[in-house]
Amino acid sequence: MARVPNRFRNYSLLFILRQAMQPEEKYLFTYKGCYFRPVFTSVEYLDSLEDFEIRDSDVFLVTYPKSGTIWTQNILSLIYHEGHRDGTEKVYLLDRAPWLEYNVRNVDYVSRPSPRLFASHLPYYLVPKGLRNIRAKVVYVARNPKDVLVSFYHFSKTIAKYEEVEDFGIFMERFLAGKGKDEFFCLTVCSTADC
Repeated sequence: MARVPNRFRNYSLLFILRQAMQPEEKYLFTYKGCYFRPVFTSVEYLDSLEDFEIRDSDVFLVTYPKSGTIWTQNILSLIYHEGHRDGTEKVYLLDRAPWLEYNVRNVDYVSRPSPRLFASHLPYYLVPKGLRNIRAKVVYVARNPKDVLVSFYHFSKTIAKYEEVEDFGIFMERFLAGKGKDEFFCLTVCSTADC
């Protein structure tokens, strides 16, 4: 069973049950304590990542959602192309820096030439085993959680695949309960340190 973060231990059982029974469950599935969107990935695919082959030359951009991921993906891909926009402007970002946990284009990541750049929102305990033992580079981007909450709230209103929650208070409660990815933040930061 997943460890309950300290800041969630004071929540009443009624609050937790109420949040667990909210209708947004149809937009999410749980995998080893984290929430994922079923339109982008599956349990089978996430299981396969445990043994994903990591190379020493790989670069992983790991971020909390809405923390500047796309911006950093673009910067890193420009670095890969030595600052030449010609090498990046006609190539989709998903092809330059694809998501490890969301292989939406069904690309064979193993056959990608080195150095490979990947983006991920996975917490440490869900990253491939090889990433913990290989000298791959990890770029971690963090942002103030209050900024992330507001950004994620407005972002969720623009995406049809998210349940639209008009009330910011309800959205914040879900966010703090881990259904807005806040638990990911804690698990990402706390899984490498004792929080």
